[in-house]
Amino acid sequence: MRLKSWLFAAAIVAAPASVWAQTDQQIRQCNGADPALAIIGCTAVIESRTTPVPTRSRALTNRGLAYLARQQFDRALPDFESAIQLDARNPTAYVGRGNYYQTQDDATRALADYDRAVAMNPKDAGGLLQRANFHLSSGDPEKALADYNAAIAIDPKNVSAFANRGEAYRVQGEDDRAIADFDAALKLDPKFIAAYDNRGLALLDQGETDRAIADFDAAIKLNPNFVGAYSHRAVAHESNGAHDRALADFAQAIKLDPNDPSPYVNRGNIYMAQNDLDQALQDYGRAIMIDANGAEAYNNRGNVYAKKGDFTRAIADYDAAIRLNPQLASAYGNRGLALVKSKQYARAIADFNVALAKNPKDALSLHNRGFAKQQSGDQIGGDIDALSARGMDPNVGK
Repeated sequence: MRLKSWLFAAAIVAAPASVWAQTDQQIRQCNGADPALAIIGCTAVIESRTTPVPTRSRALTNRGLAYLARQQFDRALPDFESAIQLDARNPTAYVGRGNYYQTQDDATRALADYDRAVAMNPKDAGGLLQRANFHLSSGDPEKALADYNAAIAIDPKNVSAFANRGEAYRVQGEDDRAIADFDAALKLDPKFIAAYDNRGLALLDQGETDRAIADFDAAIKLNPNFVGAYSHRAVAHESNGAHDRALADFAQAIKLDPNDPSPYVNRGNIYMAQNDLDQALQDYGRAIMIDANGAEAYNNRGNVYAKKGDFTRAIADYDAAIRLNPQLASAYGNRGLALVKSKQYARAIADFNVALAKNPKDALSLHNRGFAKQQSGDQIGGDIDALSARGMDPNVGK
């Protein structure tokens, strides 16, 4: 699933108070975790004529990180640039600038800055952690794991390194290792909300829905506005057959963040399973309005139209899903079936061929291809497909 914003947090660079000519309060603010106060405190340090150059570089770095935390990206970059200009050996300034580039989807520049930071100080767990986070966000968990391992070897009490390494294991399907790392993170910090949420996801992957729900409950108790935990708990409730609880959690997720398309898609899936097709159409439509590039929403809305017998609209939605995600195997199978219903057998067979190339164990597409072949005059080919499909799944087509 999605990665968390906490993956991109960078450590504040503390400097000895004795070298700063500011008040203790300003020093604490600049070194503190509150972004608004950090901006105030660091600005005082930066603007003081008596501040030494290396200290001014650190203060600029901290203020840049605070601007990033407040999503004031246009102000963050100039601070990192100035910090680097003042002290080209300030590794955290490169980490901060790398974080900025990552918010701008500039992966090349982001990685280059993380590499510089690690090269300057290979024993800095923070730099390794940020580069690991980058690799994880970029879909390269193997490289991420190498950096997380190095960071943990340097700092065995680094909570984020354990939690994020757990996420790297989870996305690779190594749920046991993931859970062990989330356990370690929560032992170090029992209030680490994201570790509860991600451990819940790992448990959900293993089918341990009750334990997963307990973790999502813990995350929500610590942060009642944690949107993701409501959506994840809803999925767990749905797995347990608790449809009303699932719908309630999706409703809460939508209330907290009405601009996230995922809860609409997931709630639409429940409505479709309950044959409440109008409600399902409404939710998929909202998801598409929010994100017109969501292939799943188009594919699922196509299924609703197909259930309603409106194959023209269904095919149009499957077309959109395939255009947005040509790797979505189910969309080809679904469009193939809609084409069969529209008596467009040649096109249907072509779609089933693609679906089966992407998923050779798709018994339903094989069965449907057999029917399309039979209807187009290839009785032998159709019979072979039908027999092969029943060999995969004796109940297919019933």
